[in-house]
Amino acid sequence: MKDIKKDFESFVNDPAETSGSSFVLSKIHSQLAKELPSARKVATKLGVAHLLGSFVTLMSCSQFGVQLFFDGGGLMHYFMKISPQFCNTFCGALYLSISFLMARAILKRDEWLMILRSRVLSISTLALISLGGLALVSHEVTFEAGVLWLFGAAIGGELVTLVKSPTLWLARRGAGK
Repeated sequence: MKDIKKDFESFVNDPAETSGSSFVLSKIHSQLAKELPSARKVATKLGVAHLLGSFVTLMSCSQFGVQLFFDGGGLMHYFMKISPQFCNTFCGALYLSISFLMARAILKRDEWLMILRSRVLSISTLALISLGGLALVSHEVTFEAGVLWLFGAAIGGELVTLVKSPTLWLARRGAGK
């Protein structure tokens, strides 16, 4: 019994930096901090994925009069046959969902998990920055069109982030046909 009491007394009297649970927890915390991706790196990769997604989307859909290639209406021509509201909403959904699909392909698993932890912030930031950029380039952005576009972008971004593995999901959908 004396050995246990002496061990406990030596544990209590040791400085906190070299013994006890605080030392173990600080070591674990520092190791985890080394292994987790930095927020700056993840944000940069998400920005690159969004630029790639914007490029792909703007090739085929002239959102608010901004189109990189191809003369004519592109996808907008088909969406406008349904209704202008549908066109604004679906273009927003397409725009952000392609960006998040690109991000899923570019980001590593830990980085993607970091995006998922702050999913609302990521989706809303990309949607607002995109709409702001489109409004700066084009004067065709009305309040109604902007709200519908943001709604569609939020829905599209949310749906893509809910799918655990988009490539597996797409492969399963293709196999079912």
